[in-house]
Amino acid sequence: MIALDKIKIIAPLECIAVTKQDAFETKIKNGELISMSHTQTNPYMLYVEVDYEDGETVIEFSGKILMDRYPELINKDNFNYCIERINAVGFCRIDAAMLCEYGRVCVIDVTKDVQCHDVSGLSEWLRCNVGNHRKYLIRNIGGNLAIEKNVVTRGYKRRLTVYEKGRELMRAENREFMKSVSDPEALQAYFSDKVRFEFNLNSRQAIRNTLNVQDTSIDEILHSAANPIYDFLNDIVVDDAGYSCASLNERKCLAFLRDCGMDLAKVEAELRKYASKNSHISQMMRPYQVLWSRLQSGLGSGFKSRLLGMVLEATIIFPIMLLL
Repeated sequence: MIALDKIKIIAPLECIAVTKQDAFETKIKNGELISMSHTQTNPYMLYVEVDYEDGETVIEFSGKILMDRYPELINKDNFNYCIERINAVGFCRIDAAMLCEYGRVCVIDVTKDVQCHDVSGLSEWLRCNVGNHRKYLIRNIGGNLAIEKNVVTRGYKRRLTVYEKGRELMRAENREFMKSVSDPEALQAYFSDKVRFEFNLNSRQAIRNTLNVQDTSIDEILHSAANPIYDFLNDIVVDDAGYSCASLNERKCLAFLRDCGMDLAKVEAELRKYASKNSHISQMMRPYQVLWSRLQSGLGSGFKSRLLGMVLEATIIFPIMLLL
């Protein structure tokens, strides 16, 4: 089941009724009210904009709106409850049925929380085993591992962020949220030793392509059978995790292989770019061929399939001992 930690929806004006205008920041142009917006960050993120000029409303919120039910994340079974939570704040009234029928999703964070006793170890393992460093950018953002598809076009952008959820909840920006739930200790205990995989899709095209849906209506999104986190990990990770290089030269060969997506034809093409006229390509290729054969024979392989299986089962016991 698809679960989200953030969703942004664009819907017709008729989906919302403003009940407390002074809770909104107004924008006036030539003496005419053209838009109103309400923004809050605590105890959870919520943004509502009523755009009279474009005839639409924008609704964006995070999974923390569920409060004690936060571990559920936003899903098909609790979406209406999320809207009830917004209505309970008291500044507007959203018609959930109309929103589901006419609203269109434009940004989501597909999210999965998985048991993991060594999140920093898992993050470092992923950092070292991304197969193509030209196709994917690996960054440290706020202390978290972020792996992003290296493209300019927004519709093709994908970003996976990996971090320790229990530790993140202890940060100062989550203090008000933790104070607002009925049992903060139980919530903290639930997220202890959990790694969060957060997959950001920030355009309708990216959402349609990744979730295999015809449109970005709320029901289509929340009932999608896709597993984008699994698919992304399957695409980026190379299965040579446990291989121990015998020398610095072999380590360089391994990095070059990964950079070429473990494709010997691409390795040869790259070598030819830099080879002199007197170079023997067959000799230059030899160490890459030998290393590739060792990896294909199963030396050090296996953790990729274990990782993917664990993600599907929502259980990770990471991982060093499993590689022995």
